[in-house]
Amino acid sequence: MNESVQYIYWIEHGAALGYLIAWYLWLISLAEGTHIVAHLSWLYYRTEDYRPLEKVGTFQPFIILALVPLFLVVDLAHPERFYTMFYRWHWTSPVAYGVYIITLCMISYAIHAYYLFRPELMYRASREGPLQGIYRAVVFNRIESGDVREIRKRQEGRERFWAGVSLFFSFMGLIYLGILLSSFKGRVMWHSSVMVFIFFSLGACSGSAFLILLTHLKNALAHTSAKALAEQRRYLAEFGIILKYSLVAQAGVFFIYFVLLQYTGIGGRLASEVFFSGPRAFQFWFFQVAVGLILPFALMLFRKMRENVVVSSIASIAAMLGTLYGCVNIFIGGQLLPMTHFRWEHLESEPGKMAFGFITMAVMFVLFLVTYKILPYENIGSQEEASLVTHNILPSENI
Repeated sequence: MNESVQYIYWIEHGAALGYLIAWYLWLISLAEGTHIVAHLSWLYYRTEDYRPLEKVGTFQPFIILALVPLFLVVDLAHPERFYTMFYRWHWTSPVAYGVYIITLCMISYAIHAYYLFRPELMYRASREGPLQGIYRAVVFNRIESGDVREIRKRQEGRERFWAGVSLFFSFMGLIYLGILLSSFKGRVMWHSSVMVFIFFSLGACSGSAFLILLTHLKNALAHTSAKALAEQRRYLAEFGIILKYSLVAQAGVFFIYFVLLQYTGIGGRLASEVFFSGPRAFQFWFFQVAVGLILPFALMLFRKMRENVVVSSIASIAAMLGTLYGCVNIFIGGQLLPMTHFRWEHLESEPGKMAFGFITMAVMFVLFLVTYKILPYENIGSQEEASLVTHNILPSENI
């Protein structure tokens, strides 16, 4: 009875939460980061030529957040019960707050996007065409007098109000992600004060990269006037600067994170080992550092490279892949730390679930292209001018 007890129990906890939840966290940071970068850039430029990019940066995050619940529903053991999160309130659970924050994000994005599209929708609703009925229904069959600029000026107060609301919930969404993981006190890798800043850096990198990639895609597949195209490419080159410094910030945040882990005892040093030489070493050094940090930073280093469509697209894809693996490495790696024994926990690679994530991303791009054919992303002046001149009609007569 006087002998010391070395082990009370021996349990292999394993990784309870898999890759679908990691995708869920990353897609939320992608949506919030895209909207924050797009809207803060609008506050800087404040020009009509930038308006199409603000529409992309507002409506596409709405599409992402609309598809994000699929990852939770698929991961649930009883997906038919997902709706219980809305009416069974647990104020001590961070997930309970997240349900409402993400829902309010979606609502604010939808309303903000509606006001961004509304003047052009009214213009379309007043012109005969195959989709005129849809446009009239979207604006509730109320066509205001005046041209597009006058309508936008009259609604400017409401548009800017919802822009501010959506920006507020975007920041709250990233803060929620950091608090969600840091609230797990039993997970050394997650329970860190830096976790909120990690998601802010991931959101800034993935958001600026996503905007660059989406805009290049729409310019390649749709007609844009030469003037508007030149202006948008100038904005994208400057987005490359945002991406470059976001990568530097991400590297700095992770450096601070690893330094702090060294001062949190043996658990923190073991958490660092998961990245440096443990079960997530290859994913960290190759996908997160080499592909996700070094490659896009090198490609975005000089202006001529940022202005090249192919180079900036490659850099954007690499940066997004790096942020994805940054989120996956932290989320999965945090569950591989042994809690009651001395072996790494094990998690299958789950290629099917990773493929589900990439397929969902492809669906998002397809939905964006479909909405681009229906919704008036481009300014009416830049998009309609050629057809008006062809019919010898002055733009002022047609608006």
